[in-house]
Order: sequence, then structure tokens, then C-alpha cells
Amino acid sequence: MGTIVERKSKSGIKYRAQVIKKNNGRVVISKSKTFPRKTAAAGWIKLIEKEFDAGKLVNDQVRTTVRELIDKVVAMQRKEMGKTKAQVLNTIKRFDVADFEVTSLRSADLVEFANQVAEGEHGSAARSPATTANYMSHLSGCLRLARPAFNVPFDKSIIAEARETTTSLGITGKSKKRTKRPSMTDLDLLMESFVKRETRDSRAIPMSKIVPFAIFSARRQAEITRILWDDYSKEHRTILVRDMKDPGEKEGNDVTCELPPEAIRIIESMPRAADEIFPFHKDVIGRHFTGTCKFLGIRNLHFHDLRHEAASWLVETGRTLPQAMSVTGHKSWSSLQRYSHLKTVGNKYENWKWLEEIVA
Repeated sequence: MGTIVERKSKSGIKYRAQVIKKNNGRVVISKSKTFPRKTAAAGWIKLIEKEFDAGKLVNDQVRTTVRELIDKVVAMQRKEMGKTKAQVLNTIKRFDVADFEVTSLRSADLVEFANQVAEGEHGSAARSPATTANYMSHLSGCLRLARPAFNVPFDKSIIAEARETTTSLGITGKSKKRTKRPSMTDLDLLMESFVKRETRDSRAIPMSKIVPFAIFSARRQAEITRILWDDYSKEHRTILVRDMKDPGEKEGNDVTCELPPEAIRIIESMPRAADEIFPFHKDVIGRHFTGTCKFLGIRNLHFHDLRHEAASWLVETGRTLPQAMSVTGHKSWSSLQRYSHLKTVGNKYENWKWLEEIVA
């Protein structure tokens, strides 16, 4: 027998009808469709079951569901899968689309999936168009592997049509570019708080050094914690940034980056107590930064905004684009442009009292 599930959405109540037929515990037929009326959903179920009983939907080939395809893709991965990707794929398996046969998927099914993601089903909050697009991207990546990797017939043009539709409807979209940079007032408040804390407790994480280092080196939160003393060359004024974030390579993308003099001074002030220069967990650093901003009433400032600040500062102090990219590690001007938001010309950190205090 088919099932009907009532769903509440922003556009009103919808009814999802599903018919699943199994053979020896394996799904051989899985069809689903959403209707605005319950009577229409019930009528569709009767039609599908009638066709199945008449042998019109029987296929000798054992079908692969989207859930099974995701599991196959994850099992075949040779590279370590990112935490975000793994989490998204696990979440996708809780949506209606996971029970669909890959071969029976249509563009409308993927559009409905995107709509469910955007509306925040399964107890989660509504998701932004950029986040929804990320879900679609990870699901699409699995579907594109269906035929070449697992011999499961799937027409990739269905993905293109669905994504074009979700973009047109505003269900998916690009993330908004942040242009936030910390003000000198914000930084003074943060530095004063960090210095006081570290003066009271010698075991406290040296945020008073980590935050300026992030600004002067243009390094991301996780990258800072991975830098080894062996990766640092004072003579050549460089560091080796391991597994630098890159759309094409998630791991093994090691890049040598130049260090401005300010960043070198901070490194030289750190004790050689471990293999890492900053032997702390990135999440702990993030919590300290976010918590202190909240305590001080500094709104809408993220640790990653320090990288925006760094890229802009490098250009403001007179570096050419290639020179700035040698520090940030960007491969193209278009990528660097996302982070550089020029406000002034000159070095606003010249004679900055906090730099002199933390390296003393």
C-alpha cells in the first residue's frame, strides 16, 4: 500500500504520496509525488499500484535508491571527506528524495527537494539560497557519479534543468559577499580584553597574538593551528601553509606564502613548546573570539573577517596584486577581490601599540 504524508510549508499544506515495492528486501519500485490535495494524492497511489499489479512497472534490474547511491559514493571515496560534506550527505538521506530510484528521478523531484531544504524540514530552521545551493551541489555530485562509477543509468541534464529552475525561483543562489572589516576601535577593545585575560591567567590561549597574526599573515583560523615550526623560514620570510582551502583540492594543497615583517615578529615571540607554532584547536580559538566579541558588544564580526582585513591592508600599504597574493595565497585576482575592501591608503597599523606590547 502507498502512504500519504501531510507536510506544512510556507505555501500551505501539501500531500506527499509514495509507493514503494520491494523484492527480497530490496527496493525495486519507488515512486513519489507531491499534491496540493489529499484526494489527488490518493488517486495517484491507486493508479501507480494498478500499473504495478498489471506488470507495467516491473523491471528485472534491481533499482538503486538515492540513499543507496550516496552510501556507495561515500564508501568509494579515497580522499578524506570534509566534515561539512559528510554532514550534508547524511542530512540529505533524511529527505524524501532519498527513497527515490535514481533512474526515476525527474527535474521536478530535485526542485521539490531543494524547496524542502530551503523551508527547513526535519526540525531545522529555514536555509538560505546559498546553503540550499550547497545541498543541491553535493546531491548533484553523487548523481553525476551514478552512471560512470556504478552503472546506474541517469541523465545528467536533469540536474542542469533542476538547478536552472531553483535559481530562477530564488530557492538557490550565491552567497552574499561579506565586506565587513574590524574597526580600530573593535580591535582595541578585543586586544585590551585578551591582554588582561592573559595577564591574569598564564595558561590562557594567547588570543592577543593569534588575532594580530591572522591580520598580518592573512591566514585562516584552521591554517594558523596547522603551521609547524619546521614550516617556518625566518631567512626566506615564508611559511608553508598545509592543506590550504581551495575549490579544486581539499587536501594536499600545500602552499608557500610570504610573511610580512609584523607576522614574523609575532612568530618570533612565541615559545617553542610544541611542533606547532600555535598549538591550539581551531574551534577553541573560534569560541574565544566569538565569545569575547559578544561580551564586548561587538556585533557581526567573524574571525574570517580578519582575512578580509589582511587582504585589504596589504593593498592599502602599497603592495601590488601579485605581492598581496604571495601573502594571501590566492591564485587569481578575482579571488583576492572578494576579500579586499579598500578604505584608506597607508599603513594604519604603523606604530600600533598592541603589536609592540605583545612582542615585547
